[in-house]
Amino acid sequence: MCWSPGASAVVFASGAVATVVTARRGEPAAIWGTLAYFTAVEALQVVGYAVVDECATTANRSVTLLSYLHIAFQPLVINLFGLQLVPDAVRVKATKWVLGACAVTVTIMLAQLLPLDMLGSCRPGAPLCGEMFCTASGNWHIAWHVPYNGLFVPLETFVGTNFGLPAYMLAIFVLPLFYGAWRFVLLHLFAGPVLASFLTDNPNEMPAVWCLLSIAIACICLSPAIRRTVSARSWWGVTI
Repeated sequence: MCWSPGASAVVFASGAVATVVTARRGEPAAIWGTLAYFTAVEALQVVGYAVVDECATTANRSVTLLSYLHIAFQPLVINLFGLQLVPDAVRVKATKWVLGACAVTVTIMLAQLLPLDMLGSCRPGAPLCGEMFCTASGNWHIAWHVPYNGLFVPLETFVGTNFGLPAYMLAIFVLPLFYGAWRFVLLHLFAGPVLASFLTDNPNEMPAVWCLLSIAIACICLSPAIRRTVSARSWWGVTI
């Protein structure tokens, strides 16, 4: 690995300072809260480096589980942020049903942790899929291995995909389109999974790299000017 716990610590410290600055500037809680949430995952990565590859230890397994839970609740945080990038009238009307959809997504992702024989296991090669909870070395960063079940394997086999966590992908890349945050979706798509896929071919490492790349969201939080460029001024062409 060429990344290091020190590098993650610097990202964490920078995110913590940025969170405080953004909050004191009077930004909505959904803005600085998103920054704080993604800063927290860097703290998990720092701890992960301290126990990396020690898969038999409780500490390693615990930090891996916490990392998965952080990912599981991300749809709520990301969509609360996305709702700040659309007209007020749209946000008021959309918030309840968007949060409801996110709650369903979180429930599904938690259900995927249930070790039920009838559901089988996740398919090797799917993001995060592993035989046991473990934070291990990746190509240049850490990789998370999570033994989630095969709830969606039959559907993905039929469709021909291998997302592993399709509810997550729908919640962060499709759901925001319904309330008009398409600019944010494009930025998040290219600054997240697309760029991460160029940086590593390890499906267990890519989510950790993706979290690291959340610095793009931090830039949006810190700069009102940048935030305006990804904000919607209308709802799919209809001025609100």
